[in-house]
Amino acid sequence: MGRLRAAVVGASGIGKHHAKWFARLGCSVEAFAGTSPGSVTATSQALKGLCGFSGRGYVGATEMFGAVQCDVVSICSPQEVHYENFMAAIDHGASVMCEKPLLYDPSLPAETVLAQAEEMVEAARGAGVVAAINTQYVAAAAAYRDLMRQRGVKVDQPTSFFMQMDSRGGDDGTDHENIWVDLGPHPLSVLMAFCGPGEMIEGSARFTVAQKSVEAAFDYQPAEGPVCSARIVCCNRPEGDLVRRFGVNDVLVDYEGRNDDSGVYKAYLTYEGDEIATQDFVEASIERFLQAVRGEVAQPLATVADGLTNLRMQLHLLNRAQSVDRAYV
Repeated sequence: MGRLRAAVVGASGIGKHHAKWFARLGCSVEAFAGTSPGSVTATSQALKGLCGFSGRGYVGATEMFGAVQCDVVSICSPQEVHYENFMAAIDHGASVMCEKPLLYDPSLPAETVLAQAEEMVEAARGAGVVAAINTQYVAAAAAYRDLMRQRGVKVDQPTSFFMQMDSRGGDDGTDHENIWVDLGPHPLSVLMAFCGPGEMIEGSARFTVAQKSVEAAFDYQPAEGPVCSARIVCCNRPEGDLVRRFGVNDVLVDYEGRNDDSGVYKAYLTYEGDEIATQDFVEASIERFLQAVRGEVAQPLATVADGLTNLRMQLHLLNRAQSVDRAYV
């Protein structure tokens, strides 16, 4: 397979990092789709500085798909339009990397959202293309296991899981349930990476919502292995130290992302003073996706089917929401 031709739908936010990693991982970034002529101009200039972009921006995915042929497409548009953009990319014949959550539209019933997600999975399967979801923290599970092996700590057969993910957030999506919609897919994907495919045990879920934090607790039954008791905390902290921690069987590590001494952005895990540097999680996710497209590996880190399972749990927990009057969990 020759050099893959890549495009991004929505390249002004996280999508610009997809474009960056596509370029650095050997793709030809041909195009991106924006929402207006002004945003297209601004994004084009930003991408030129970030990754030497020399392609073209288009107003809307329909215009882009009608003008260029691409092998791989990242869907980084607002989550309410993930479905239509994903399906358009599949119709275009491209393999697809979709940002998390797979889709979410608060104006639609949960049953409709899940039905659309199921259509996405079936459309990708029917087209015979690679379809992934960018819940990039799934890559953290392998780095965690590497660190535990170095320390001689056994963490097989998880029976408990904890993850806290704090974020600065922005002007939108930083309160109440919106925190869960934005951040929740990541810890759910890490739980699935540790335990394997499975499902939430009916009746076990508790979900509390405050203005700047959410907390989920439930039992997860993997297809193989013991039941895992999961607790997940997601917070928006406009100021102060961020808590970013996860692990299984009460063996917890802290994680962060920063540049190394050479200026390369990497992920770092720390356990009892020991630190391990690993590949940036977004880079790892996109690299594995491209390897799957090239046929070098069997599948991406998180498939679109994994994204559907993730979404089912995310929506089930939202349905169990109870409000509490405190700033942080």
